[in-house]
Amino acid sequence: MPVRFITLLLAALLFAPLPLAAERTGPLIEEMQAGGLVIYWRHARTDWGQRDTDLSDMDRCETQRNLSGEGRQEARHVGAAFERHGIPVGDVLTSHFCRNRDTAELAFGRYERVDGLFNLPATRDPARRDQLVTALRGMLATPPADAAENTVIVGHNLNLRAAANVFIDEGGIAVFQPLEDNGFRHLGSLTPEEL
Repeated sequence: MPVRFITLLLAALLFAPLPLAAERTGPLIEEMQAGGLVIYWRHARTDWGQRDTDLSDMDRCETQRNLSGEGRQEARHVGAAFERHGIPVGDVLTSHFCRNRDTAELAFGRYERVDGLFNLPATRDPARRDQLVTALRGMLATPPADAAENTVIVGHNLNLRAAANVFIDEGGIAVFQPLEDNGFRHLGSLTPEEL
């Protein structure tokens, strides 16, 4: 092959337009619209100037890292995007942390606290950590009670990494097909901006 042809071919590949976000995310959103999935949402953006200092009373938000103003807007945006896209939501399960509960409340107006979603880094006991990972795997493998809806879990990144080897940033969404006794399959992930 002539060198000029190879150079032109490489240039064409290098400068080819990347797929639009809609082309990458459209099929995943369509799957979410059909229901029957488990949607794991890492809580919206937080104020990293705050720290979790006292977790003895999980209702005391002033002793925890909380949503930033941007995170509160992000949670509302995601809730509105679910509604705009017609993504059906069944159970909304959250960690006991205020940032998770606030994310769910701002997006969907409801939630149920689940002990099995407690933040891994805040757990010192290795046996308890194993229990949390096992519990999350079970949740990801469990189909929604109504097959036309999706279960939404508002959780923490390290729990998801330990249970499913999937990483998402704050506000990120990972979508799973629950396979019951066969576990679960990660279908893909979205940022809030892609919704």
